Amino acid sequence: MQPPSDVSAPGLGAVHRFHASELPHVEALCARLFGPTRVRPLDARAPLHVDAEQCHIGQLSLVDIRYSTAMEIEPQPGKDEYVIQTTLAGHCEALTDGQSQHYPHGSTLVASPTLRTRLLLDEDCERFCVVLRRRAIEHAFREHFGFEPPAPIAFAPRLASDDGPNGNGGNGLAERWQALVGYLRAEMRTRRAGAANPTIDASIEHMVVSTLLFDQFSGDGATLPRRFQPTLPAYVRRAIQYLRRNLDRPITMRELADHCGVSERSLQVGFRRSKNATPMEYLRLLRLQGARDSLLRAPQQPGAVTAIALRHGFAHLSMFSREYRREFGELPSDTLRRAQCREG
Repeated sequence: MQPPSDVSAPGLGAVHRFHASELPHVEALCARLFGPTRVRPLDARAPLHVDAEQCHIGQLSLVDIRYSTAMEIEPQPGKDEYVIQTTLAGHCEALTDGQSQHYPHGSTLVASPTLRTRLLLDEDCERFCVVLRRRAIEHAFREHFGFEPPAPIAFAPRLASDDGPNGNGGNGLAERWQALVGYLRAEMRTRRAGAANPTIDASIEHMVVSTLLFDQFSGDGATLPRRFQPTLPAYVRRAIQYLRRNLDRPITMRELADHCGVSERSLQVGFRRSKNATPMEYLRLLRLQGARDSLLRAPQQPGAVTAIALRHGFAHLSMFSREYRREFGELPSDTLRRAQCREG
């Protein structure tokens, strides 16, 4: 087997280009872009190569990908990524739980990691994909709706298509999402030309994730988990505000309960019901998210990661790096370096 040099390494630019031409390298590339994935050409004798481009915007990964031949693609155990793919050319068929759906030009499929969706692509199929990790979706759900998401979050596969009245799925979903895809592709072209403006990354990420979540969950309310209240108890809101103001120092349960005027047990129960976490677990998430926000804005200089870790209550750098990678799928230094690459 040849070394994996067919997969080009990403440079320092905002848009990374990839090419692979042997099956092991193609599979390695797909795993890199989409998480654990098995790929198989439907015609073993046909020449195989794949061309792809990738661009990061906040926690979004934008991928434009095309294969040279018809392919079967199947997610593997351990996959943690949601893939929102729009068919740009050709045709895609998706098989989920024995059900088959066809995705012609312009239609969009949401592949959730807990739903085993096998794809059959024809040789002319080109896809534009938005890839998001599970924790990013769950965090956004909490921020939008104020309570813990259903576990796990699974999206309806067909997000948008042209098969409804007036060519917009009957409710404007397809038209809105296709306009959003057009904007993301234009943004990717801008970054390819080296004219990116990273200050708008957070706004773009928010727009995409908000559209996805509200289209799925807020239509009639029926898909929202009824056992959770949509508003937080006042003492939980007070506790969260206190935690946010004190990310840099140790906080005890007794101190937090006294501040909120409730017992430690009531505080534990309130957080578990509304956030599906203990107060200290939620504090850890707030600290990690705060550190990430700081890393995305910080200049790259010696000691930057250590200073940010200490500022957000992490006294041990190795533990901070471990927990950060578990939460966001990359090391703190990777986040810092990626932010500087965008600015460059």
